[in-house]
Amino acid sequence: MNLGANRFTPAETDRLVLAASPRGRAVRACVFMLAIFVVWLYWAVPSYAGSELRSKSNFSNAAAQIKHPCRRSSRRTGRRCKIVQRLSHARRTTASGTWAWTTGPGRTGPSGQDTPPPLPDGAPHVLYTDIVSGPNSGGEGNLGAYLSIFGKNFGSAGLGGTVRVYIGGSEVGAYVSMGASRGRSDVQQITVRPGSLGNPAPGVALPIKVTVGGVQSNTDLTFKVNPGRMLYVDNAGGNDATAVPGDITRPYRHVQAVNLAQGAWGAAQPGDFIVLRGGTWTDVGRENYFMRFIKSDGSSGTAPTGASGSGPITVIGYPGEDAFINAASSTHSGGGLSGLNGINYPNAGKWVVIANLRIEGGGGDGPISQEIFGDHWRIVNNELSATTAPSTSKMGGITGNGADAHWLGNEIHDIHGSPGEAHGIYIDGDGSYEITFNDIHDIFNGNGFLMFANGGNGSEVINNVNFHHNSIAEVTKHLINVADGSAGNIAIWDNVARGASYAGVRFNTIDLHGMKLWNNTFYDMNRANNSNYGALTNDWGFPSDALDVRNNIFALTNGTDYTSGSVDFGGTIGTITHNLWFGGTGTASLDAAPLFGDPLFASAGSGDFHVAAGSPAVDAGDAGVTALVTSDYDVTTARFKGIAFDLGAFER
Repeated sequence: MNLGANRFTPAETDRLVLAASPRGRAVRACVFMLAIFVVWLYWAVPSYAGSELRSKSNFSNAAAQIKHPCRRSSRRTGRRCKIVQRLSHARRTTASGTWAWTTGPGRTGPSGQDTPPPLPDGAPHVLYTDIVSGPNSGGEGNLGAYLSIFGKNFGSAGLGGTVRVYIGGSEVGAYVSMGASRGRSDVQQITVRPGSLGNPAPGVALPIKVTVGGVQSNTDLTFKVNPGRMLYVDNAGGNDATAVPGDITRPYRHVQAVNLAQGAWGAAQPGDFIVLRGGTWTDVGRENYFMRFIKSDGSSGTAPTGASGSGPITVIGYPGEDAFINAASSTHSGGGLSGLNGINYPNAGKWVVIANLRIEGGGGDGPISQEIFGDHWRIVNNELSATTAPSTSKMGGITGNGADAHWLGNEIHDIHGSPGEAHGIYIDGDGSYEITFNDIHDIFNGNGFLMFANGGNGSEVINNVNFHHNSIAEVTKHLINVADGSAGNIAIWDNVARGASYAGVRFNTIDLHGMKLWNNTFYDMNRANNSNYGALTNDWGFPSDALDVRNNIFALTNGTDYTSGSVDFGGTIGTITHNLWFGGTGTASLDAAPLFGDPLFASAGSGDFHVAAGSPAVDAGDAGVTALVTSDYDVTTARFKGIAFDLGAFER
């Protein structure tokens, strides 16, 4: 209708006449009554699957923003409360029925990256990047930093042809490589050099876009052009005395020496990249670590502002080469790469990136330790092990605490050490954490994922943890251990965890409030058949609002108890509903709406936990998880399909 010209076509005139006529008014009245009837059906009629009646509480508007205030123990003083923001502002599109998202303050994780919005089937998905800032000039060919982009549906070939990468609307200067990531085997990696990008203003966040055959990815992840130099290090042909920053033909020999003024570390400034060439690295830096992130003046990296001399200090492996840091316990009693105690060294161990390395860290602090108050770390796409750890080593593949921590897409495996005290990932103090797309397996002396703050690491509580889309397998203790000091704003969703000697999830905290355990799949727990453990185990008193446990699958293989522990799960402890229980004993009486039955996994023995069409997990979930559960473990499948959420980590 062309209202601007005040002229109407004949068809438009007919519609206007009809609308004004008695017949038109009658039609409008019928349409209005029909709409009321449809709304009544939606709210009043139960679904054919036998789930509870649809209600405003169960099918709330997904656009409602969920806020998670930072909670503190009364014992905890002296540090500012830091809040991890969540996904929000969701809506259902009426045309296609798929989820669409808008961006806003609630969309982001600790520093602007989280699970991307669902996209059309087959579209490329960008999930995370190793760096979020760096130079667009200098280094080989004057093309700047090495940026790796991780995601799915990138295809198997055609990089620079059918597969292209854009930053801020400009195509990147060079394509380096394409292949599998070091983390989850189903996640792909593309490495590029930014180049000039049309010379954008430094310090401005530019959207990253991948196109495959003309089909575009999400653009919610960004890269900032930030000044810095490429410091190449070669343990075969390098020479510290003749090295020149930015010149790959004149590399340094050492990453770090005992004398912190020497080697690439001695030359590094905030914003610089230390690039390790392939080979086995056994050098010893400060205090019998391979390296520690402290400069001679007690400083380290800074926030990337776009100004020269700002930005993280990045330690990264050269693309396509295997830079293996062999920090065995016999030669590196301290460990691999480490921050410092932020209480004693307040300006050290901050704004650090560690990416694309293979690290054996058998020393006391393990492969990577963020240490105490090690704020603003990105640990991305590394392979981490501790096969040489002695029985006295208490650590994790990644351990430590700090604000704005991103531990993304790493393979953590073969962790040995002190019995019961050497873990896959270990948060030991307060901060904010985005931990996702990691492959954690073969943990021989501890938990797959542990949160434990005993006050000796700078804090008595742990807040602000996102743990999602991870794989955990073959653990000699608990798959997930929510232990002492675990407190507020903790969310665990869309993970697959299998094969544990003890519990699937063990709780041992009196500080916990509103912890979300949503849409995870747990399988084959309590292999030790110990009566103290079950699928869920609780060993300490819970507050009345401790838990929010929905839409999980707990599948046991040996008839052990569904719940256990020295305290167990009696009384009022929060919301526990719509979980599927199989293969164990007990009534799962903690669950307000339990389901029982074989989940019909595709192939649990080979690690495929998709469910078959007849599974009781299909369309059986509670809708109260929409604030976080927007996709499934595969990421490329949006939640939900059908009439309701599926249970577990996968949506059929």
